[in-house]
Amino acid sequence: MRPSKKYLKHLLIERLTEIGLDSARIFDEASEVIVFGSMAVGISRTDSDIDVLCIGEGQYKIKRPFLDLIGVPVREANSKEWLQGELASHVAKYGTWLKGAPQWLHAVRIGPSVVAQKRRRIRRFMRFLPLAWSRLEPCFREKYSIKLRRETQRLILLEQRIPVPPTKVLDDSWTTTLARPPYEVIYRLRQLALETCGAFIEDLLDHIDTHFSKPAHQQSIISTRSRQIGTLLVNRRREKQ
Repeated sequence: MRPSKKYLKHLLIERLTEIGLDSARIFDEASEVIVFGSMAVGISRTDSDIDVLCIGEGQYKIKRPFLDLIGVPVREANSKEWLQGELASHVAKYGTWLKGAPQWLHAVRIGPSVVAQKRRRIRRFMRFLPLAWSRLEPCFREKYSIKLRRETQRLILLEQRIPVPPTKVLDDSWTTTLARPPYEVIYRLRQLALETCGAFIEDLLDHIDTHFSKPAHQQSIISTRSRQIGTLLVNRRREKQ
């Protein structure tokens, strides 16, 4: 069940206040304030961020624990490039407006440039990741396999002009809510990895295959735990330097 606008607004004001931002000013300077992502559709975890898009005067990105705030100027929000992007199509389908009215929804389309950009992003990963794969800690192999699996899922949807849902849906509900076969991701990654080292791609696909064979709640735990361990190892390496 989607949370109410009242609840989302209260939560947003609370989190803005916690990091020292003036919530009244944020709302005053925006013509539209939209919550999107897992929080907007009511499938968030206790450690989830609240993702917020503010359309108004300024352009900014503020990322803090439990808050991702994006500011987009009105002129940019009405541009073809933005209206045909991944974020616009996601917000149009899954967003909850806390202020203003969605005047631009009729112009939202998933354009060919965003699909091409997603393909290039995945191919870059597939080109450079094999160079370091054998030296990566298991937790980092898991981290990057999750990242590549999610990006491939997004590409599959974008290629079919389907707005990308919140990440938790990709993790937990690919075969249920979205009714997509798990082998679709494996097959698409193989297509994108024609020139990639065989040993690397087989190990990567083995990791991804286990994502679909684990219960949804277990996969969420693994994803969270992988991030935590990865952060811990990075911090330890920095301390030694």
